[in-house]
Amino acid sequence: MAVAHQRPAPPGYGKLPLITVAFVMGLTTLASNAPSPLYVVYQQRYHFSALVLTAVFAAYAVGVMVALVGVGRLSDAIGRRKVLGPGLVLLGCSAALFMAARGTGWLLAARGVQGVATGAITSAATAALVELEPNGDRQRASYLNTVVFLMGAATGPLAFGVCAQYLPWPTVLPFAAEAALVAVAVVGVSRLPETAPARAEVGWRFQRPSVPRAVLAPFVLAVLALAVCWGVGALFAALSASIDEDLLHIRNHALVGGLLFCFYGVGGLSQRLLRRRTARWAVMAGLATVAAGMSLLYLGLLAASVPAALGGGLLVGAGSGCGFMGSLALANAVAPPQRRAELISAWNMVGYFALSAPVVGVGLLAGVIGLRNATGIFAAAVVAMAVATIAAVRAAPHQPLARLSAAQLTELGLEAPVVASGTV
Repeated sequence: MAVAHQRPAPPGYGKLPLITVAFVMGLTTLASNAPSPLYVVYQQRYHFSALVLTAVFAAYAVGVMVALVGVGRLSDAIGRRKVLGPGLVLLGCSAALFMAARGTGWLLAARGVQGVATGAITSAATAALVELEPNGDRQRASYLNTVVFLMGAATGPLAFGVCAQYLPWPTVLPFAAEAALVAVAVVGVSRLPETAPARAEVGWRFQRPSVPRAVLAPFVLAVLALAVCWGVGALFAALSASIDEDLLHIRNHALVGGLLFCFYGVGGLSQRLLRRRTARWAVMAGLATVAAGMSLLYLGLLAASVPAALGGGLLVGAGSGCGFMGSLALANAVAPPQRRAELISAWNMVGYFALSAPVVGVGLLAGVIGLRNATGIFAAAVVAMAVATIAAVRAAPHQPLARLSAAQLTELGLEAPVVASGTV
């Protein structure tokens, strides 16, 4: 068995290593969401359908899934810096592919590489933030992680939208700026202290998604909520620019980016304001808000009403942020300690499938019945799924593990006296 020895950051570094990793995390999420306002530009330039556009978006989710399963725990074995550095190089390569894009194949490759980079970086950076927090405060490190993640997610579309509207070379200049920031991040990471446990043997392996049978029911509730929240997020990220232009007649790329900024921003704000609520409450309130928001959004699209569509989008953003938080809390609550990584890996896999498959379905339908009708079908499906999940959460027992015997709890990796709270 490998012997691990913790290597804390040298005290002389102060807060600089923590700031460096926070910058890397924020830059990664910025790069991941930033292309959204530009999709309509690519669509007009290369004359591809909504289906192809959603496939370009889905390539990112596939890349993330590959990284999570393949290298999600690699930094535990070889060190955080040795994963962050190559991950940033891949992120720079994705920016270069976007700059050099001459067709849809280039865009698919750029998004796929970007997904792999994101999956690798976020796994290592999340762990590094905890290890580099000067006072060892895990809660503060987790809060910092959330803040920079959401800041990057929100500011990326806004920055790229402004560039596309008011600066020359809209599909080159933003990615050149991104590449320059990546270069700065690479230099910073090269100087980071290594904080991952030093191992006598390298025990890296693929992260196998798995869900213990005893916690399958609450896990299903968690991933149903996740599917709703990430599914609507994918619709906004992939098709909001097309919806705004085709159905709401908004031609300003900066405004499109601003709307996405608001969507992601209210999602983060809802998580901040409601973080002390129980997981059950967060899931039910979040999904109810998503359902109301999608209904208002579609009514706005039918009437070509920007205020109604904007109001619906803000409700969806707030609800999806709250519901996502509740879903993760549910998954963590029922995860046996010794199998937590496997269960959260399965949770992530379902989430990224939900991020890609439904929006590709919308793209397929849009080519047959039009974007407005396809969005309407998606909205109806989201509302139905949200209502069904709320009803299932209300009917679920509060403590799904409380009925297990001591032997069954031990088999799950839980000490007999300790009962997971489950869907609290």
